[in-house]
Amino acid sequence: MKIVSWNTNSRSNKEILKRQCDFLSQGKFDVITLQEITETSQIFFKDYFKNDFVLSSFDLSKDLGLLKRKRKYGQIIISKIPCKALDPYRINIPFPERILSVKHPEGFEIYTTHVPPGSSNGIVKVIHFEELFKYLKNNQKTKKILTGDFNSPKSELSNGEVITWGQKITKAGNIKYGINSKWKDDCTPERWDAAERGIIQNHHKLGLIDVFRKVNGYDAKAYSWYINRKNLQLGRRYDHIFCSDTLNPISCEYIQEPRLQGLSDHSPVISLLEIR
Repeated sequence: MKIVSWNTNSRSNKEILKRQCDFLSQGKFDVITLQEITETSQIFFKDYFKNDFVLSSFDLSKDLGLLKRKRKYGQIIISKIPCKALDPYRINIPFPERILSVKHPEGFEIYTTHVPPGSSNGIVKVIHFEELFKYLKNNQKTKKILTGDFNSPKSELSNGEVITWGQKITKAGNIKYGINSKWKDDCTPERWDAAERGIIQNHHKLGLIDVFRKVNGYDAKAYSWYINRKNLQLGRRYDHIFCSDTLNPISCEYIQEPRLQGLSDHSPVISLLEIR
């Protein structure tokens, strides 16, 4: 099964949306998972992929009036084979529309998520990670594929250790607990660190593997989002594909061309999985 995960950067320009769709169509994917979809862009994707199964977060929302401002983003899952929608409200997160999941007829579940960035949402990000981890830990028997933009980690080390947004790196290069001071009354750095680390590093406790690392090892350098600081471009590997350890990843890579062409500020991550 060939799968792609991509944060589409809430693009609404029809020319850009068509180019995004053309890229996805040319990839001949069995499953497409997209994040940062808007009420406007979902219509475009549904029309372009009208011959496939298409489900968006907006289809399952109990109150579309809530999906504004910080909650204006949804997710989409597109599949060549019709799937069964799963109730997003079964996972107790602040923004239920930020997780979309389906039951695939071949016996596994597909999840895609866009974890709210901590810089603007604070503890909402922490709770999202905590509750998603709790749900997945209590439901390990079903095979799963989990994709999305996790806004984590801050950095990765070659030994497999990650640096989260509950940590800071001092000028001397030491790592210590620390978060943005505006959230200090809402959350401790230790809790923030543990919340992100639960899925990003300790996914094995959920019976999941990090597909990119499984295929490419921890020495491989790859990023899906970049920020410019002091004339330096820093890369973050925010976008991930995880899957049950009973599935067999064959390949996984980040494709930079769509980002460099201005189609999004994120690079899509593509994986080929052997579904046994």
